[in-house]
Amino acid sequence: MIKIAIRSFAHHRGSAIATGLVALVGTILVTGMMSLLGTGLAESTVAADREFLVRFPLIVGGWTVAIVLFAMVSTISVALTGRAGEIAGIRLIGATPRQVQQMLVIETAAITAIMALPGLAIGYLVGWIVTRSIHSAGLTDAASAFAPGVLLPVLGVLIVLAASVLAAWTGSRSLAHRSPVADASPPPRRRMGRHPGRRRRIAAAIMIVAGLASSTAVLGMAPDDVLTTAMTGPGVVLVAVGLCILAPELMAMANTTLSAFRPARTTAPSYMAAINLSAAPDRVRPIVTFLTLFISVAAGTLSMQGIENSVGAANSQAQVLASINYLVVALIAAFMAIALTNNLITSITQRRAEFAVMSLVGSTSAQTQRMLVHEVGTATAISVIAGSVGAFVTVLPFAIVKTGDPLQAAAPLPYLVTIVVGIGVTLGVTSLVGRRTISTA
Repeated sequence: MIKIAIRSFAHHRGSAIATGLVALVGTILVTGMMSLLGTGLAESTVAADREFLVRFPLIVGGWTVAIVLFAMVSTISVALTGRAGEIAGIRLIGATPRQVQQMLVIETAAITAIMALPGLAIGYLVGWIVTRSIHSAGLTDAASAFAPGVLLPVLGVLIVLAASVLAAWTGSRSLAHRSPVADASPPPRRRMGRHPGRRRRIAAAIMIVAGLASSTAVLGMAPDDVLTTAMTGPGVVLVAVGLCILAPELMAMANTTLSAFRPARTTAPSYMAAINLSAAPDRVRPIVTFLTLFISVAAGTLSMQGIENSVGAANSQAQVLASINYLVVALIAAFMAIALTNNLITSITQRRAEFAVMSLVGSTSAQTQRMLVHEVGTATAISVIAGSVGAFVTVLPFAIVKTGDPLQAAAPLPYLVTIVVGIGVTLGVTSLVGRRTISTA
């Protein structure tokens, strides 16, 4: 299987690049936080600074690992969808589902290992920048110099490698167990009492409940307690991840609503987009997944920091952390934008055969492009609504404690900036890649 994995890797450079970019940025984020943690645990660090330099990277790094794992599972799943025929052929010549999964795990692990060294180097740089920002803001003593060591940053690389292996094994499970005779057949029937998606919905419910519990816990805290920020941040991420896991249910609700209010007369592109969203919602599910995550995390964190900036004292600890929070949000937002772009490119290019058939039956390139934009536009609208609601609900307790005004959680600027950036990336990539793919189909 190792030889097959090496040959397969050479013939799937596009998906390898997409997976590699996600692994690279994920490694940078995780190793950056681990280098900061190493600095906090170093003997040269001032004792008064140790608590913050340990607590901050543990909180941020924990939900960063969760986002990295979630992004890699989705990216790998989308990339493998276009390889159904290849995997069916491997199954037909005698490979077992377990062997197929092992082959895909080897490919993903090899890609992640290649990205480990540059990711580690840039992660050191990110950790140094954050440490310097903390010093310049006066939050820690200048004697607490950047001293990440080697063990913890390397451990961060191993964590990302383990996450990639888990993502490849999980993302390839359904495809590896699919029938090799008819790769479009439904998955094997589950035992009685088991319902498709039940575990996923339970996991989403646990994430959302845990996130809401974390964010509402601040209602019993003092406004100047730094734990209000430490509890709200993870709450925003947990709720965002829970909503992402529920992407199929969000799309089903949207399809039902659109069907009820769809006008009697509609254009051909709109009609075809509605059929595609109803018959094959998995094509745009990655958009709902990553755009919801992007909007919810970015808008929620920026709203929280905006409230902190408006009420915090000039020299308070929470106020000083503003620049660091903005840096971390920017890095995570960039990571999710890369993952969203990768999944968009992969999902659109895999539809080249479909676009060719549409051309043969009389659809013009402009009509096909409008159909694609309608599909992506619907997915974008779902993401904007879900992400904004998730951000508002989790920041609401923080706004009440800090200002006493719940409406501060709905400050328009953070939502507007995040939504504009998310829509711009999504529709921009869709237009460019869709035009090229449709014209060459």
